[in-house]
Amino acid sequence: MKFLFFALLSLLGSASAIAQNSAPATPASPNQEEVTRDGLWDGKLSGGSYLVRCTQILALSKHEYVADGTARVVEVNLTMNSNMTVRFYYLEPVRLEGGGVIGAGQQAIDKAREMMKDAASRVSPTLTTPKVVKSYPISTHAHTVEFVLSSEERLNSLHASLERSFRTGQGRLWRE
Repeated sequence: MKFLFFALLSLLGSASAIAQNSAPATPASPNQEEVTRDGLWDGKLSGGSYLVRCTQILALSKHEYVADGTARVVEVNLTMNSNMTVRFYYLEPVRLEGGGVIGAGQQAIDKAREMMKDAASRVSPTLTTPKVVKSYPISTHAHTVEFVLSSEERLNSLHASLERSFRTGQGRLWRE
């Protein structure tokens, strides 16, 4: 009985050591970037993909504004050695500032928004995914490509990745 116990214990120890030594490298998280050697910045976004040669980027900007008094927009723009403009942005409703009745009103709005988002996600997981909305011909911009991101954090990550590629000329694969 003791022999069986020690044999089992030895076998478990060996299996554990083998598993620790032969574990494959952890693949990159889908929300991380990978450095590439091709000199291309390759963005894989939920709304599509964008590929640009790093040496063709002439300018990179990031700014924030309020659109029509209803939405806070954080936008990243790329200017390239072409007539095409690329915009990546995150938007959210403008929040009411203040306490008392205003603060309570904002809490009610936030609660209603969450309930609506939760109900919509039960109908379809992609129903609440942000999408670029254009109203032809008012918001159709010739030579403009637009992507909306789901969080400001991911937009900041995208901007940082583009900036690294712009400064170094080194390619990257970035995933939303």
